[in-house]
Amino acid sequence: MTWAQLFAIQRGFLDAGGQVRTEDAPDPTQGYNVKPTQQVAIAFADGADLVASSAHWWFVPYWHRGDARDWKATTFNAKIETAAEKPTFRDAWRHGRCLIPAQGYYEWTGPKGQKQPWFIAPLSNEPAFFFAGLMSKLSNELRSCTLLTRPADAEIAHIHDRMPVMLRDDQVIPWLKAEASDEDVRDSFGTGWNFRAHTVRRFGIADDGPDLIEPDGLCL
Repeated sequence: MTWAQLFAIQRGFLDAGGQVRTEDAPDPTQGYNVKPTQQVAIAFADGADLVASSAHWWFVPYWHRGDARDWKATTFNAKIETAAEKPTFRDAWRHGRCLIPAQGYYEWTGPKGQKQPWFIAPLSNEPAFFFAGLMSKLSNELRSCTLLTRPADAEIAHIHDRMPVMLRDDQVIPWLKAEASDEDVRDSFGTGWNFRAHTVRRFGIADDGPDLIEPDGLCL
């Protein structure tokens, strides 16, 4: 995670008397085809401070005993409507909120074997935005995380009925510091964007590079 991307939220923590720290953690994956189970950049609040770190993108709750690879549940995302009550996520909802920076994300449409990838991102002048995430810290001190999702805004609901929770600038610190009620978070956080969405060429699991997000046909 670059400090340029974090500048706005850094200012919020520094103006409130906190510090910005970098945690010793594995290097995050960088690229245009980041996948679940890889290490991703995260940031989280620690009291008045902001901490930049990384986490394994497949949530494993702190109470899991044994190797993280033994965790079999599908937890790379979590529904914002239910995460606060789910046993897997409820502790992280209260004490493990985080940000995950990105330029956009992919959705795939169509029948099996002929699926068409779309690249979707909020319209913004900023080089990146932040997904709302939840994280845990395991007994070996390594972190894992999940992306929160919500019902898709009408503008992109024809592509997929759900979308990641993409925080607006004024929602970043209230999310990290739990300054908004759970009801407000569920009802409005991550909504109200205008989007850019277009099809891109089909690509494989090992492909990477900026050409993966170039338009290849249909656009909103």
